[in-house]
Amino acid sequence: MPDRQLKPIVFEATRPILVDARQTTKSYIAIYEVMKEFSHRNPESIVELLIANSKGILHDISTWCETTGNELVSSEVTTEGNVEEMHVVIQKGTRAGNAQAGERGKEKKMTVVISTADLEWVVTPLDRALAGTVLGMDVSVIFEGSGVKLLQNGYRATRSGLFRGFRTMKVERGLRDSGCPLPSEAISMLEELGAEFYVCGPSMDANGIRQEELTVERSVVASHVTWVSILAHSDVNVLSRARIETS
Repeated sequence: MPDRQLKPIVFEATRPILVDARQTTKSYIAIYEVMKEFSHRNPESIVELLIANSKGILHDISTWCETTGNELVSSEVTTEGNVEEMHVVIQKGTRAGNAQAGERGKEKKMTVVISTADLEWVVTPLDRALAGTVLGMDVSVIFEGSGVKLLQNGYRATRSGLFRGFRTMKVERGLRDSGCPLPSEAISMLEELGAEFYVCGPSMDANGIRQEELTVERSVVASHVTWVSILAHSDVNVLSRARIETS
């Protein structure tokens, strides 16, 4: 029987997929970028996430991994010039689905009520809503009062009071510089991540907004009795600054 020379088998190491989130101070933005990458990757795929050297962001990423079944493999701080950055290696878990919704997270419901369109008061509740969605929670966002204007196509959230134009640009510039989404961008992200939207019918009438003008494709038009029912069955409730407005 002739000798057959066997060819050596060469295994090539798979390089991690690089995700750069150094531009943001919001942990949910960094996690959102990882989720988008994992959504079309097989289990056990590896991402190397670049973030600013922040213990707060790293802890949030660790919490997300624990909740969603992914694995935080390692983290390392490096210095580029005079800037410190963190390299975080994350492996997609075998039980983590495309939506990256954790089994523990899906047991929880979050309701966010936004009752104003003032830029100063809507950023934080939208932050909380996005944090809930990346954790896999069932998130409902209720828009009432002047808050319904945030869903109107083409509407730009502004500051109120004197020098509103200057103050609005200052806040928007701060959000941009820190890699944070503007309200319209945050709402688009929430829609992409599967949040449910509820809009106050009487508030729409008072502000002259028709349902076909809303930027989100799916929404429920209702009012206070529905809000109370949703809040009663929610585990986490977040309220924006509410105002009684008169014409």
